[in-house]
Amino acid sequence: MRSVSSLLDIFKICVYFEVAIFITLIRGYVISSSSFRLTLFVSLLVLTFLSPAHHAEKDKSLIELFFTILTSASSFVISESPLIVILILTDPSVISTIQPRLQRFIANRHSSSSPSNNIDWSLLPLDLVQEIVNRMTTFKDYIAATGVSQVWRSAGLSISRRPQLPLPGLMLSEPLLTDMRTLFSLYDSNHHQLQLSEVRGKRCWGSQHGWAVTLGTRYVTQLVHLIKGKRINLPPLDTIRRLAPREEWFCLVHKFILLKDPSDESTFLVIAIFGPMNSLAFTRVRLGAALNRRGEGEWVVVANPENLKFKDVVHFNGQIYALCDNGKLVRFEPVAPFANMVQVIADHPQDVGAHRKIYLVESLGNLYAVFRNGFLIPSERMHETTSFFVYKFNFNASAWEEVTRLEGQTFFVGDGNSFSWRFPTSIIPSRSDCIYFTDDHWVWRKFPRKAYGGHDVGLFDMATRGILPLKFG
Repeated sequence: MRSVSSLLDIFKICVYFEVAIFITLIRGYVISSSSFRLTLFVSLLVLTFLSPAHHAEKDKSLIELFFTILTSASSFVISESPLIVILILTDPSVISTIQPRLQRFIANRHSSSSPSNNIDWSLLPLDLVQEIVNRMTTFKDYIAATGVSQVWRSAGLSISRRPQLPLPGLMLSEPLLTDMRTLFSLYDSNHHQLQLSEVRGKRCWGSQHGWAVTLGTRYVTQLVHLIKGKRINLPPLDTIRRLAPREEWFCLVHKFILLKDPSDESTFLVIAIFGPMNSLAFTRVRLGAALNRRGEGEWVVVANPENLKFKDVVHFNGQIYALCDNGKLVRFEPVAPFANMVQVIADHPQDVGAHRKIYLVESLGNLYAVFRNGFLIPSERMHETTSFFVYKFNFNASAWEEVTRLEGQTFFVGDGNSFSWRFPTSIIPSRSDCIYFTDDHWVWRKFPRKAYGGHDVGLFDMATRGILPLKFG
């Protein structure tokens, strides 16, 4: 009879574990790297507290006690810290420290029969939630709080001071059937999940300003702030579509670049490289009062009498420069007369060979051209990057000079803005003089029902000239 009872208990625990998985996933917890950690945490609580020696509520049924513990655990995790979820799975000594505290927490929740003592954290008043969220100092806690309920999310978006995402961050591929997107922090290799319904089903081009440019299936373009959730509609792409009528929505624009307007710091200059000829267009967006200047409320196509093919654009020393063709450097002046908006500064590097992509990067007061080489794998419909060559422009000699070091900086190139960053050497000493790159070849997207994206992503070490994979976990 005893063995039958033990088997029944094991069967019940297995059932409760499945229920824990189901409840954890549908509640949509945004804690640590995945909801599975919370599921294991809940399961640990079940195994710990369901024995008669560890709880005093024997008048309750087993199933009632289970849901009580589950509810209390979720409140405990939100009220304490998401780091506990990680620690309790990796350090057994922490379990003995947390267990009495959790027991007291559960006991206090149920010490009185008065409904006012049964706290539901998701129903706290908005002003009180704002006070709690406003005191959070880490981005991880901030994201966990905004995942409690819609009220908590509203509170997180309404406060003026919020923890910033440890930059730079890489947005991972879009999952199925959910608006949650994972941002991988290259700073600390942590995963952060955000609810980004604004970018679902769209192409996204990131920037170092916290804003991303999105393009949807109906050719609607927007500026979206990934943390604040704010959206700004950009002008219709009618002018651009007329110049590239055969291009489908996902490959109409090769790259959107978001720059601060050199003549007005409160204004963004959104630049589009589009169409089969890599033409250039721009529009202006001001965060505030309306503008009365060229590019407001419309896309202006840049005159290009020399038929230059634009590859990348960057803001440097109060002016805007672009790379064209095989590395030709030009200066772009949006306020100049149409015939003089593009001025050629220098030709391409003399010894540059065949390349797949070119990027323009500003770093430490210098201008760099980054040449990306690789090859096509037709059977897998993907490209593979093999190497990079970097050239610094010498303005005195009006010529490109090849370099083998990046002066301790790290370059980031791909679909969105190209930029440089310096990691603290005390935290990540091996991330200087490297180039992070993302997959930005979209030709295979034309094939229906074929998965695309995320194949050609990695890290190029300038010293060893080797490609290292990024470990997303």
